[in-house]
Amino acid sequence: MNPGDDEDELDETADRCDAMDRALAVHEAGHTVVARALGADVLFVEIDLATGNGKSRSSQFDGSPIKNLAVCVAGCRAEHLLDAHSSRRTKVDDRRLMREILLRFPDAERRLARAEGYRLADATLRANAVYVRKVADGLLARRWISDSATVRIDGVELAALLAFVHSI
Repeated sequence: MNPGDDEDELDETADRCDAMDRALAVHEAGHTVVARALGADVLFVEIDLATGNGKSRSSQFDGSPIKNLAVCVAGCRAEHLLDAHSSRRTKVDDRRLMREILLRFPDAERRLARAEGYRLADATLRANAVYVRKVADGLLARRWISDSATVRIDGVELAALLAFVHSI
């Protein structure tokens, strides 16, 4: 074994951890930006770097399950758009919520509703990719200044990051 092998292994591990953290931040930023772009009030976005879980809290769209569906799928779609892929574990709650939303539609309309939700999420994310990156970068910057594995953006700071998000 070469003396540099340990350093190379540590660098690879650090790179994998950074990629996982970035994917998680992009995922949650996707939910956040799409919710705001579609007109929701967004209270906070956070990620837990120890568990790989994240969440954002925003108002629901009463009477618009397509918008709720778009917000639900936006995390995974943001990962795809920005080439930042997280583990399947981070998507379990999103898939459960997507099924709940789709069950509100008559059987014959579910496939079309799902497609429309994805289309709306994709269009909104493409129009606002720069803001997804800004929110994700804001979350990641907190890794180094937080006393906790959970980092959050809320209040005035989140409002400033989302101020120029484009409505679709």
